Amino acid sequence: MKPIVPYLLFNGNCKEAMNFYKDCFGGNLEIFTFADAPDPSACGNAKPDQIMHASLTKGDFVLMASDDPMGAPKAGNTISLSIPVDTIEETKALFNKLAEGGNITMPLAETFWAAQFGMLTDKYGFHWMLNCDN
Repeated sequence: MKPIVPYLLFNGNCKEAMNFYKDCFGGNLEIFTFADAPDPSACGNAKPDQIMHASLTKGDFVLMASDDPMGAPKAGNTISLSIPVDTIEETKALFNKLAEGGNITMPLAETFWAAQFGMLTDKYGFHWMLNCDN
């Protein structure tokens, strides 16, 4: 399994923050807006210029982020733990275990960026994102 990646949620200032973190850490910054999605209308209330996904990488260091399309994130809900998983089978098994007693916020499904992606809050209140590219 690959390392857990912190995923930060912002209230409209994701681009500014990620550029700040790039200045701090260096590395390569990739930014995609909701307008970059294949079907921007499927993004709910998100504004086209809001950040759908940003990724800052430098060697093994990875920091991901986005603007919260649901509005102002609540304190404590501004970070998720993202797990890049190697296989669909492993993704499903881990997702189901983490979901036991918790709340699924986005069921596992194929997306335009992943073979499987899903989000949940475990029974302890921690937010998880599972992503499988294969």
